[in-house]
Amino acid sequence: MTSTVPAEFGSALRTAIERSGLSLNEISRRLRARETPVSISALSYWQNGENRPERASSLAAVTALEAILGQQPETLTGLLGPRRPRGRLNHRTVAYDLVWRRPETVARALAKVDATPEELDTPHRLSQYVSFRVDGYGHEESIRVRRLVRADHDGTSRFLFVTRCSSLTRPPVVLFTEGCRPARFRADVPSSTCAFEFVLDRTLAAGELAVVEFGVRFPPGQAGKHAQIAIYRPARDLALRIAFDPARLPRSCAAFFRAKAASPPEERGEATLDRETGTFQFITLDPLPGQYGIRWSWT
Repeated sequence: MTSTVPAEFGSALRTAIERSGLSLNEISRRLRARETPVSISALSYWQNGENRPERASSLAAVTALEAILGQQPETLTGLLGPRRPRGRLNHRTVAYDLVWRRPETVARALAKVDATPEELDTPHRLSQYVSFRVDGYGHEESIRVRRLVRADHDGTSRFLFVTRCSSLTRPPVVLFTEGCRPARFRADVPSSTCAFEFVLDRTLAAGELAVVEFGVRFPPGQAGKHAQIAIYRPARDLALRIAFDPARLPRSCAAFFRAKAASPPEERGEATLDRETGTFQFITLDPLPGQYGIRWSWT
């Protein structure tokens, strides 16, 4: 029999929020002030029964929610029941701390733009096209990202982009945007982890679609030998492309998938190298959560 706990919790939370008269934005702000941050999208998932608090930090946030919403202790936490096995959740979604190596650096960088890691997953990225350019010295020069997104909740007005450089000698530069505009950039300098906040050209209601595109030029001397993108919940398609300088092509390229940061990479064959144009592509349909990337070797 399927448990009804998530639905009961979601219904109780939704009722408590409605009675409080507080917006999700205000609730999220108050939770952050109590050092138990929860994103607006996560609150929306919880009240709609699409997800449930499970990690220790999320359970602490539910206790804080009871006080913020004027509920008696354990009114909400008592509805959660026993924690579900992680494997059942991972088919649908994977938490950022399982996808990223050194996830604490991601959290630090995002905190500087008043965001939590859970917000990396909203609005939902249904489709992504990501193109990296590598210069004649073998350095990663820039990235171009195009996304088809769908809003998870009313009032969706921004999205986040996180990348990690091999060195951060100077800030990356936003080259162009379409459907959005750059708002803030912050970095966790010791780890060279960069967080960008982009504001959408128009605020989206729940379920609305939008296409956004942006380009970022990295600081000089990025000597990485792989490029990757993280997905936190299932999507429709993903395309990765590496454009090398035709005068200096790598000896070999390989596409890979990693379900979690701690998992060994799985080699993928859905990739082609066009030596005339110096491009290498990896395209996959219905990608599951995890890391997708391309690695190359010069020797």
